[in-house]
Amino acid sequence: MLVWRLMTRARWLAAVLFVAGSLAALGSAYAAETAAEKPLPPAVEASIILHSIAPEAPIYLRVFKEESELEVWKARPNGRYALIKTFPVCNWGGTIGPKQSRGDRMSPEGFYNITPSALKPDSKYHLAFNIGYPNALDRSLGRTGNFIMVHGNCVSVGCFAMSDTLIEEIYAFVRDSLAAGQTSIPIHVFPFRMTAENMKRYADNPARGTWGPLKEAYDDFSETREPPKIGMCGKRYVVNSLTPVGMNPEAACPVLIGKRLAPLSPRKAKKLAKADPDFLAPGQKLKFAQKSSDISDFFSSTLFGPASPQPPAAATNRPAPQSDAALGSMQPLLQR
Repeated sequence: MLVWRLMTRARWLAAVLFVAGSLAALGSAYAAETAAEKPLPPAVEASIILHSIAPEAPIYLRVFKEESELEVWKARPNGRYALIKTFPVCNWGGTIGPKQSRGDRMSPEGFYNITPSALKPDSKYHLAFNIGYPNALDRSLGRTGNFIMVHGNCVSVGCFAMSDTLIEEIYAFVRDSLAAGQTSIPIHVFPFRMTAENMKRYADNPARGTWGPLKEAYDDFSETREPPKIGMCGKRYVVNSLTPVGMNPEAACPVLIGKRLAPLSPRKAKKLAKADPDFLAPGQKLKFAQKSSDISDFFSSTLFGPASPQPPAAATNRPAPQSDAALGSMQPLLQR
């Protein structure tokens, strides 16, 4: 009788352990399967709605290598973009300067686009999406390499790696915007925040000759809060051209290109400059906005979120890794 009881208990214990193990395995599989389907955190969704931004509005991404930051911007009803959130990049490859060849372990710099086919929900790095390197200009210049991703797992040999927790949120932004009909999401990768001070610090950098269009796009966005329109011709980028320029880097550039910008009204520029002194260069851009007062009525009174805080100009090292609890803080959006 005692032997029978012991055998019964042993079989029962084995069954319990089997069921527990099976549930754990199913739980892990479920977590892996649904990571790509997780919605944005409720606090983020609420902030978007409370600031009169449609959840399905297009997004624009910017990456700054030196600062190790990825920004998510989202379109307001008037077409200007507000900074929703800044995420720390856990790791990226190489040094400042554009990627040149496969295996150089460099992360690229330039203007890229994320399309629906770029999503990789089954990535071995938790989640990923391809930024589209090399683009047509990269190929025209002989740059090689591929599969440059924004992904999780915090490990990089050329990609932009995030923590697993944060890539789920960034992936949700990208996934939802593509599902809502945005056919292509611009992701612009800069060597650093291209202020006059930072440009001066890197005046002797060998990559400086490639930064002209990036600097132009950075400045244009500061003035307009509209994602720069990028073209290619003459084996170079063309930013916000007045004359139509296609995406063929081998084509000759028009004789006259010009620039199409819709600058901020003086009132809006002053408020943004007061909220964030780094938003407008002292004097120059503010004067430019003041000269544009004849078209100020074109814009609505909606304000935009301030740029994220910048590190001291002397800082050249990447920030130390932080816990997920300290990462990805929400950006305060200015009230109407």
